[in-house]
Amino acid sequence: MKTFLIIVLIFAGLLFYPQIQEGTESSCAALERKVLTVVNKNKEGAAFLGLLLKGLSNGAFAQEAIKSEYPNLPPAMGCSISYYDVLLNPERALKLKAK
Repeated sequence: MKTFLIIVLIFAGLLFYPQIQEGTESSCAALERKVLTVVNKNKEGAAFLGLLLKGLSNGAFAQEAIKSEYPNLPPAMGCSISYYDVLLNPERALKLKAK
């Protein structure tokens, strides 16, 4: 029983880490922020654009992109998976931006 509880806690931690780390209400909004951060890194004017888009977006764009990429998963899980993918492979953010 302890092992099961530990596995559930680890899974919950992995699922909710993106939104806690990025300070958003959903993992899809966290994915959008991460993609914006990676794509606009070291570009002039990127800070202003990032602040503007962070205020306007609630994760809807990422949610629609993830629905097509992972049709059998709930969007929250798909966004969390993609968040870790972008976190570990920043060039993946350029693919998400192109969608």
